[in-house]
Amino acid sequence: LGNALPGLRPLAENDFPALLALYKSNPFYLSISQEGPPTLEDCQEDAAALPPGRGKEHKLFLGLFQESVLAAVLELAGPLQGKGLGTHIFSALSQEAGAAGFQCIRLACLEENLPGLAFWAGMGFEEEGRCTLLKGGRKVRKLVKRL
Repeated sequence: LGNALPGLRPLAENDFPALLALYKSNPFYLSISQEGPPTLEDCQEDAAALPPGRGKEHKLFLGLFQESVLAAVLELAGPLQGKGLGTHIFSALSQEAGAAGFQCIRLACLEENLPGLAFWAGMGFEEEGRCTLLKGGRKVRKLVKRL
């Protein structure tokens, strides 16, 4: 899925320090998603976490690198927000996924993340349910976009 977005690739364990730095760069999201500062263990848990009732084949843990710096994991670092990069990433990813035969894209967004919910609604996602995350009991909205 990296044809339209050079630098988009699956994240590997050796990328976790860059992922941790990205997590730390977004204080708003941290304030609603974590009870303390993020750790490398959080990165490992995020990489291993699967949607309820789904297997590993249903998850892509992708990072977008710009000049060897991790810029996004479907979440943008503070200084990059509001500049159209998220819209560009998602539009290209949607086109690539459709061309590769995917029928939909599903994701979860924290209920407290109002800017995130607005972004995903603007990208054509619809709510298909709600659930509670195991970690910290946080509530999420399950969203889907048909391709």
